[in-house]
Amino acid sequence: FAELRKLRRQIADEQGVPAYVVFSDATLQNMAAEKPLDRRQFLEIKGVGQTKLDLYADRFIEAIRKYLAELP
Repeated sequence: FAELRKLRRQIADEQGVPAYVVFSDATLQNMAAEKPLDRRQFLEIKGVGQTKLDLYADRFIEAIRKYLAELP
């Protein structure tokens, strides 16, 4: 969850918008619990629609994959 929040902040800063515009905390919590590894799974996360899938999925999926790869 913390890594997803960092990524959300980075994207929000790049776009000059508040972090909640990218994703809500509830969406990030759902993402952290479900750990989607492809775009189809990502679209199933509550708070993700087609627009946010297109804008953000690849970066968040990459972050989740990296996190999982670093687990012991």
